[in-house]
Order: sequence, then C-alpha cells, then structure tokens
Amino acid sequence: MSHKILVVEDDIAIQGFCQTVLESAGFIVTAVATAAEGLQCFQQETPDMVILDIGLPDGNGLDLGKKMGLGPESAVSFLFLTARQDLNTRLECFQSGAQDYIQKPFAVEELLARVKVHLKIKKSHDELVKRNYELELRQRARQDLTDMLVHDLKAPLTSIKGTLELIKARGLISDEAYKNLLEYAGTAAEFMLLMLNDLLDLGQAATVGLKAEIAPADVGFIFDKLVALFDGRTRKLGVGLECTVGPDAKSIDLDQNLVFRILANLIQNALKASDKGGKVEVASMRKDGMARFTVADRGPGVPKADKERIFEKYTTTSRKIVATDSGSGVGLTFCRMASGALKGKVWVEDRPGGGSLFILEFPAAASKT
Repeated sequence: MSHKILVVEDDIAIQGFCQTVLESAGFIVTAVATAAEGLQCFQQETPDMVILDIGLPDGNGLDLGKKMGLGPESAVSFLFLTARQDLNTRLECFQSGAQDYIQKPFAVEELLARVKVHLKIKKSHDELVKRNYELELRQRARQDLTDMLVHDLKAPLTSIKGTLELIKARGLISDEAYKNLLEYAGTAAEFMLLMLNDLLDLGQAATVGLKAEIAPADVGFIFDKLVALFDGRTRKLGVGLECTVGPDAKSIDLDQNLVFRILANLIQNALKASDKGGKVEVASMRKDGMARFTVADRGPGVPKADKERIFEKYTTTSRKIVATDSGSGVGLTFCRMASGALKGKVWVEDRPGGGSLFILEFPAAASKT
C-alpha cells in the first residue's frame, strides 16, 4: 500500500518539485500552500507523513505541527523544510518532535532518502506496537483462563470439604484410623482452597488491587484456627507448632482473613524447612504503634541473596523442601501483596541461634486489651 504524504509549502516551485519527486517514487501526495489548507487536509484524511515549511504566509510550521497533534507520541511522522541555517531553528524542529529537517535547496536523492528512512522507522514502530498489543491480549486471555479454572475448582473443593466436615461432625465413621484419614483429606482440601484463593487474589490485584476489610479481631482465635489447620501436618512431620499471643496484642484491628492466610503461608514455609523434632513458633505483639506477627523456625535459613527474591511470583526458596510439599512460589508473593493491603510489610531475617524469622508488621489501631 502506498504511503500518503501531506506537503505544506508556500513556494510553488519547491511545492511542485516535492510533489513530482515523491509521486514518481510511488507515494500519494497532497500539496498545499497555507497553514489553513494544511490543517484542513490533515483533519479530512490523516496522512502517514507531513512535510512542513517553517515559514508560511498565514502562520508558522512549528505552530501548525502542534495544531495537528504531531510530536513524539504521534503516529504520523513529520519533517520540516527550512531555508534557515541557524542552530536555534534546527533545535526548535527537534524539540517539537520532528523526526528530521531538510535544508533548502535540496537534491532529489536527499528528499527521497529522508522520507523513505523515516517511513521505514514508522513502519517498524507500528509493527512493534502491534506485536506488543497482541502479546498483551494473549497474556490477558491466559490470565482470564487461569482465573476461570481456579474459580471453577473452588466449587467442587468447597463441596468436598463440606462433606468431610459433615461426616466427621455426625460421627458417621467411628474407626480411629478412618477418622484420621478424614482429617487429612479435609486438611488437604483446606490447603488447596487457600492456594486457589491466593492465585485468584494475585490475578485480581494485578487489575483492581486487593482491599483489606479491617475490623476488631481476636488474635487467639486466629491462632487456634492455625493450630487446627496444621494439626495433621505437624503430627505427620513430627514438628511442633507453638502460638503465643502477646499480652498487649490479644485484640487488634485487622483483616482476619488476610492475616490468617498470610500466617498460614508463613507457617507452611517454616514447616518445610524444619527437621523432625523441631518446632515452629508463632507470636503476636505490639511494637512502636505497629502490630507484629512473627513465624520462627530452626531450619537452614534463607540465603542473603534470596531474602527479597523469595517474595517474587513463582520463586521458591533454596531451603530444604519436604517431599510432600514442593511449593508453588505463590504463597510468599501473596503474603507481600496482602501485607501491602494492610498498609504494612513482610520480610525475613536470620533468627538468632540459627533459622529464619519471618515478620509481618502493619499499623495497630485497636485498643490494648
């Protein structure tokens, strides 16, 4: 397809020369002599390139370029024609966003060479923009598919979990071994739901952000839920889980769901790093107007180079991984995102005496009780 070029030049000889040369090279050319005519032609049909004379009988080419919306962000290339030789004029041309200027008088070869090279650059730019847009659409489609699958998996998992809880609550199975199997199955379903919710929230946060719903909460109740959740896993691994509520941190204004899920991820991470006979310690406290939750283990620790990296999406730690839980690299990313929603932060330090200390901290507004 031939490129369309608009030439605005009041010198009839130069105007005709430009039109003849460019049309001979296969371009579609519209040539006018005034700023008013140039603006009208531009608005009627946007060209691929505009060639502007700086001095026009009814205005200035620089001002006309601004009216046309030409500049660095414009999809239309534009060049200036000028008989001026001073440096300031050339600088003004480039500062206006022009790709080039052509000094009068000029040769046929110079005009064609500059027009062709800048149209070629424009074509490459347009193709790059198109490819980036297509990549963005494909990425959005993949994310939508992931969100849909995760959302669809939640329904049957919730049903399975509810059924297991109903069987256990009604005492339909009395044999102790089978009751343990039910507990393990229920716990597995709970962990799957936590992971699916983390994935959903990560996807949602990328578009609309994650919002915290702050309300007074009983920290002891959150800790009891965590102990119950990890009961089967800690017994299987032979690792203890101890939760301590600080005397000044029994009730804190927080998002109970977010804090529970952050701590669940941190505890799960600590259990992975712990040896049989070890212990994971969870604590709550207040410090300098901040609520602080800590999860400590005696594992091999997190290398200095990994302390920031492990909170990035799909990154797993280089610490020892329990064979039954390979890790998805999503949990710690969710922790950082959720801590941000709480207007706080999460990080990891070396624990005195060995191991790791994961810390969640956010503003504490509740009264001390």
